[in-house]
Amino acid sequence: MKRILFSVVFLLSRMVYSAAQNPGEIIFSKTSIDPMQPETSVRNFEAGDAVYAVAYLPKTIQAMYNAQSNAKLDVEVFIYEIKPPLYDYQQPSEEQLTFANMRVSGEILKNKYLVIEIAPDPAQTKAYSTPGITFKEFGKKFDGPVNFTESLSKIEAGKHNFKIVVKCNYSEVASGNLAISGDDFSMYKKRSEELNSVAQNAGAKEAVLPAAKKTDATLQAKMNASFKNSNDWKSGFIDASEVLRISIIDPDWFIRRNELTGAILHRYIRAAIAVKTKNGNCAYYDLVTFQEDYVGGKFQPLKYDGAGDKIMMDCGNVKK
Repeated sequence: MKRILFSVVFLLSRMVYSAAQNPGEIIFSKTSIDPMQPETSVRNFEAGDAVYAVAYLPKTIQAMYNAQSNAKLDVEVFIYEIKPPLYDYQQPSEEQLTFANMRVSGEILKNKYLVIEIAPDPAQTKAYSTPGITFKEFGKKFDGPVNFTESLSKIEAGKHNFKIVVKCNYSEVASGNLAISGDDFSMYKKRSEELNSVAQNAGAKEAVLPAAKKTDATLQAKMNASFKNSNDWKSGFIDASEVLRISIIDPDWFIRRNELTGAILHRYIRAAIAVKTKNGNCAYYDLVTFQEDYVGGKFQPLKYDGAGDKIMMDCGNVKK
């Protein structure tokens, strides 16, 4: 009986903590937050402090987008600095410091809250390893906490007031305010670099190339040549020094036709391509698309048409 009573009390306590948070509110802390049992929100931070947040939403993310359960949805997180007015009769202004796209999927879609790491401890961050949360990499830097901390490192000494805003489907769904004070914010630059290193290696041990659905050595050779001859490869947009393996992920070609006439425009097929990155690590690009235009009653030579996300992987997993 005591055990049952304890379980009921514990469950009710979690419900009370959860219900105490108002939809549309963002709370903050210097340590990671249990969204089901949050403590009192911290509003004032010192330069160098870790900054964590949880946004409580009016509906589940899936419901706000009216999306399917297998969807991958972009949630935007904005950081605005609140600037004091020049004159007494004016209102404070909000100047955008930075923002990031957080792509969410899976079980995260079912939550009515969103865990956000703004300036986490690199040794404890879960931003880049949580299933269902993905941040894109731009050049050699990741979005998310890497971006947030780099932006904080550039602000001047003093007290800065910030507003954090979460948007779903282009609408504001949660916001909260905090202040960070200090004489030197440059330490966030090192944290950004450490977080970027964590992001680059997150999930690498589990990552494997998607299984091939089509085997065609001749087509793979053409893909290899087209990929390395593309502007994306030559410009460095594709972070690669060598192609390691190609997996054709479509079972066959797809034909694309003119919507009005039905005439064949081209055919396309997609692959996942494992590469050696320029710094010697391994990764693969998903959804690399190749197409052959249809001209004069025949398909033209294969050409590269774009690549999806770069996913870091352990070099030992390339052949798995």
